[in-house]
Amino acid sequence: MQLFKHILLDHRVYNFNFFFFYVKQVLFVCFLLSTITYGSMATMGYLMYGQNLMSQITLNLPTGKISSKIAIHTTIFNPITKYALVVSPIATAIEDKLPLRKSKHIVSYFIRSFLVISTVIVALTVPFFEYVMTFTGALLGVTVSILLPCLCYLKIRKPSYLEVVFIGMILVFGSLVAISGTYTSLKNIISHL
Repeated sequence: MQLFKHILLDHRVYNFNFFFFYVKQVLFVCFLLSTITYGSMATMGYLMYGQNLMSQITLNLPTGKISSKIAIHTTIFNPITKYALVVSPIATAIEDKLPLRKSKHIVSYFIRSFLVISTVIVALTVPFFEYVMTFTGALLGVTVSILLPCLCYLKIRKPSYLEVVFIGMILVFGSLVAISGTYTSLKNIISHL
């Protein structure tokens, strides 16, 4: 029995290391492709429009062409489709707390509709909502997507010296982005009070 447990444990460790190896490769390819895509888009935008480049490339597109309208509508639909992914876990958590057996679908529709309507009301009535969202994104977004993964990696793995140097650089850069973004958003909020 002990031999069987040992073989099973070795098999799990091997599979985990094998899986982790491929996850690292997939993440590297995804980050590389994202960096190339965003970098080339920024470069092409600057080469096309020069100093007249606006903050969003869609603002530079010609207004009368069908291709411009398709590009603008695509950028509008992107956040709309992401919103459902963000709201779904919240709605599911609320639904799970309610002790309902019958008419669960009707209650689900009401909960999800209420979440959407309340979000729209908050966005329209709260002054400087865009600056508040900028503050939230700068502080929490950078923390969750850049700083915490690096710190967790350092805690879980035993990285080499070179990895520690690179992770340290990422942490410094991420901290600077979080601090400057938070400062800028707070400055905008205070200036509009």
